[in-house]
Amino acid sequence: MRLLFISNLFPDTTQPWRGLDNVTLLHAMRAMKPEADIRVLCLRPGHGGWYGAPCPLHARSEDEVFHPHYAWAPYVPKWGGLNDRLFAIAVRRALSTLPKGWKPDALLVPWLFPDASGVHRVPELAGLPMVSVAQGSDVHRYLDMPQRRQAILQLAQRAHIITRSEDLRNRLIRAGAAATQVQTVYNGVDPDTFYPGDRQQARAALNLPTEGKLLVFVGNFLPVKGLDLLIRALALAAKSMPEKLRLVLIGSGPLQQELTTLAEQCGLAQDALIWAGRKGAAEVAQFMRAADAVCLTSHNEGVPNVLLEALASGRAFVTTDVGGIGEVLKQAPCRGHLVSGREPSEYATALVQALHHPPEPETLRDYMSRYAWPTCAQLYWKALKA
Repeated sequence: MRLLFISNLFPDTTQPWRGLDNVTLLHAMRAMKPEADIRVLCLRPGHGGWYGAPCPLHARSEDEVFHPHYAWAPYVPKWGGLNDRLFAIAVRRALSTLPKGWKPDALLVPWLFPDASGVHRVPELAGLPMVSVAQGSDVHRYLDMPQRRQAILQLAQRAHIITRSEDLRNRLIRAGAAATQVQTVYNGVDPDTFYPGDRQQARAALNLPTEGKLLVFVGNFLPVKGLDLLIRALALAAKSMPEKLRLVLIGSGPLQQELTTLAEQCGLAQDALIWAGRKGAAEVAQFMRAADAVCLTSHNEGVPNVLLEALASGRAFVTTDVGGIGEVLKQAPCRGHLVSGREPSEYATALVQALHHPPEPETLRDYMSRYAWPTCAQLYWKALKA
């Protein structure tokens, strides 16, 4: 079986977190079928795509088994409806880098537009079995944009689309995709990395304060994550807690200074926010073991990996009720920490409840066993008919 993975969402040494769920899936698929020859074309949007400039990105050492080739894809931000055509140009150019005589038996393409929609336009790949993956914003945002919506629905006539939540699947079907062409497969979680552990030992290992309560957020500091709500709710919750309440923010993004200013305006102490920066999976898992609860305040989501990882770590999860989050959390043993609106007082109440009534860690871990990566990989191979 020769499988060709094509997407901009694949990590490199400068952005090891980019498309991390995709590469983790590929490793799980390879572990299940070690005889499969899986190769990667990672096409990043950039000006170099207009004139075929070489791309200086390199794979992480653990991903070299997929022989990834990095290249630029031309991209026009203000005329985004044309970007599937531009992506197709980049794909045709990148196909020449594959070994002579190497032709894929099937295609796996995360991100519906422009990536999968562009691959759909490549004549050299016509007729090949293709699984495309809807990850979130490619459904939430792009179905409201006429050109992108049309391209995605044309794609759905050929490709088998996997969505990472039932909410995303239903949105695609309501938009006009055939129900038989769209399947929900939740992401996996690595139980060898994310598991319950002693909270105080984890804090000591991370040089975190051992007293008080600790919340953790993992993600990009972007508007879609709604972090202003989390800061305001943290300030309210801190006033009602007898212990010190701190929030660790793992990630990066353009809103960090703005959020720091908001925290000061809300009266939070200077040490209430701990900016941890980007972290690898093992470090994120250690921060979760150090935490009393994990938080998310997004405006939209699929089923975020941080949800699955927090539950596997035996920690309560407090979140806005958006996208497919409720599909997992409402069935979990710690149900009750979904916030329906965006009122800081409502979210603060949920935070306090989660801190006062923590879940049983091992019960959560047992529940999450159904979301292991091998289960996910098996479903992808089945969708590829391999």
